[in-house]
Amino acid sequence: MDALKSFGIHFKGLKAGEHEFEYKLDKAFLEAVGDEELVDVDVVASVLMTKAASMLTFEVDLDGIAIVECDRCLDELEYPVETSDTLYVKFSEEEIEFDGEVMWLNPADEEINLAGYIYESLLLSLPYQRVHESLEDCNQEMIGRFSIVSQEEFNEIAEPKEQSMASGESGQMLAALKRSLEENEKKN
Repeated sequence: MDALKSFGIHFKGLKAGEHEFEYKLDKAFLEAVGDEELVDVDVVASVLMTKAASMLTFEVDLDGIAIVECDRCLDELEYPVETSDTLYVKFSEEEIEFDGEVMWLNPADEEINLAGYIYESLLLSLPYQRVHESLEDCNQEMIGRFSIVSQEEFNEIAEPKEQSMASGESGQMLAALKRSLEENEKKN
């Protein structure tokens, strides 16, 4: 948790106006936030804080590379990270939940830690499905291991299926498919 202390900004003692901060996101950062999705990152987080009498505004820019596992073949894959987000911080005596845009702090608070917000921005900058650009770029050995049905077997199954759809024999086709899969399981 000490690694995340550096992401704290003691805003109470700062003058009104703009203040710049920069943070390096790396493997130590991922370990500190308890990440289990990313393999590694090499990202710089540039933060421009604008302090006003009644609120704080944080312009957060992330730039670098995130290394993830390919969802298809499990090999490492680099994704560029380039995103900009704005966080508004307002003050209230009441406890109000963070809604994704406005964070509320107690007026007595003197510091805000941006580690969680920066981490969430990093994750949201990455695509939901993380795969190599084309199947050819994937680890072909792993793709082969994940294949349950070979292309030839798939073609054999698909061809009679197309014919049976025309003749209305879908129940018989499902039974034949089931038998075929059971036979393949016995062979393996």
